[in-house]
Amino acid sequence: MAITFSCHCGKQIKVADKFAGRRAKCPACGGAVTIPQPDASDIDADLVYEALGAQADRESEPAAGATCSACDKPMQEGAVFCTHCGYNRLSQTYVKSAKAYEADEKEPKAPLLVLAGIELNWWKLAVIVIPVIAIPVWYFTGPARDVHVLDVQTVNIVESINAGETREPFNLLTQEGDMSLGIKAVQSKSNPHPMIGGLEETYSLGSNDALVVTRPDESGDHIELEVALKQGAIRDMGRTSMYDSIIDGGDFKLVPIDGGTPLDARLLYHRFDSGAELDLGGADTTNYRTLFPSEPTGLDVDKESGTISGKAYWDQPHAKGQITFASSYSDGDYPAAKGLNANGKVTLTNNAGTTVNMDYAGGSLNIDWDPGATGHWSKRRYDHYSQFSPWHRYHFGLLFKRPEDGGKYKLTYCDKPVATVLIDPAPPPKTPSVSPVKRAKAKNKAAAPSSSSNNPLEYFDVLVAGRQQARGIVSASNMRQIGLGLQIYLDQNGQVWPDRLDQLRNVLSGYELVMVNPRTGDNPGFIYIRPEPGAEPTTTAVLFESSQGKPDPNGAVLYADGHIE
Repeated sequence: MAITFSCHCGKQIKVADKFAGRRAKCPACGGAVTIPQPDASDIDADLVYEALGAQADRESEPAAGATCSACDKPMQEGAVFCTHCGYNRLSQTYVKSAKAYEADEKEPKAPLLVLAGIELNWWKLAVIVIPVIAIPVWYFTGPARDVHVLDVQTVNIVESINAGETREPFNLLTQEGDMSLGIKAVQSKSNPHPMIGGLEETYSLGSNDALVVTRPDESGDHIELEVALKQGAIRDMGRTSMYDSIIDGGDFKLVPIDGGTPLDARLLYHRFDSGAELDLGGADTTNYRTLFPSEPTGLDVDKESGTISGKAYWDQPHAKGQITFASSYSDGDYPAAKGLNANGKVTLTNNAGTTVNMDYAGGSLNIDWDPGATGHWSKRRYDHYSQFSPWHRYHFGLLFKRPEDGGKYKLTYCDKPVATVLIDPAPPPKTPSVSPVKRAKAKNKAAAPSSSSNNPLEYFDVLVAGRQQARGIVSASNMRQIGLGLQIYLDQNGQVWPDRLDQLRNVLSGYELVMVNPRTGDNPGFIYIRPEPGAEPTTTAVLFESSQGKPDPNGAVLYADGHIE
């Protein structure tokens, strides 16, 4: 016999009556159906759907101890719906509970804002609003500032060109300068010299231009700021001329927050991470002496047939070496407007030990420095072709003398505060110990005051009594040698005092060694002051011990009559 029934989709299905009560899948819609009990009127049972019924029976009938595939909770044997989560194993859908229907019927929360038909709740609004506010704040307090300070560091410096006082030739336009140095030539942009490293930017060697070498040092005596200046700020401050933008060191100052004297800036423009080769022969200068690293200790010059030649040497604490040179002169016997041909080498150092080597090689000047140091081209002002974009930035450095007092300082541009800079206070200078001569003198005077003696050898007894350290004894001995050299010079030159200590070279053997002061570490370790004519010898000091280039208040003093205190 066969059972005939209809699926809910309308499909007529006929199966054998042995499958009555079982569940199967409809061959039309795939839905689960329950095969009804056979009707007595049904006949013929060989038809077919046996394979369908057997397969459906195996797939749909849950096994004993089965669990819900959705929530893993236990289900009764033959159950279709999970009583825990409402999952229908046959249709693989969920049936909502009464509570779920009640929750759906509750009124939904209103959005915080509807924008262009889009409902925004609080977290969506935060995602939009926070970037809108944060990006402008970041931009206008950082990259959009007129002057953005990128880096602040304490450095020591070595000036490899014009380290000494620069003497300017006479300028017809400003009526300033020294006529004895000649007339300042007009420098033209059409003939820029020298070119450095093939850069587009050109530099004029000599005059007020300089190559400055800086090295990071916590105890350095200068502050270097790396800044970025916006093109729009230059225009706003009226620092333009025709198509050029003007960057002037005088426009920048460091002003103490609590009041005080502002610090003037010096511009550091191009950076040289390694050495530099400069055009010496084509330098735009009217004075060949501006092509020396500093005022030479000695200078021998010959003038002949429109040329000047000679030899210069340096024997200073921070400059050693010598060069031979030649330069052209104009018909009026004034310095020519172009360059120098020189050969030789000069080594420059500073108190921190940074070394710069200047190698004069004909018409070129090759400069190199210690690893870790950086070269900068420095001049009073730079003229640049203005950029169209007001947001364009010019990157350069500002060099300030380090203030003794630390704290907050305002960086100003054209008297407008643009940034705040925190500067650490300068470390106190290292004070050398009291001179053994001065210490022993004070001790002896306290015990038995006595008058000063004119005998320059008296201080040896003082040193023996005081049992001073070896370095102090050497320093005092060197001072005695210089005193003897001065006496010899006076005898040979009609009692006329020398202008400088280096004039004692011919009368004082071992001059280089004698000028070192091991107690203070200075070289030269002594400071000479030429006495005025008619000065009282017993009270006129002529030689002081040097400490960091200044008279040491705790050092010994040599007087004009030869005694030391």
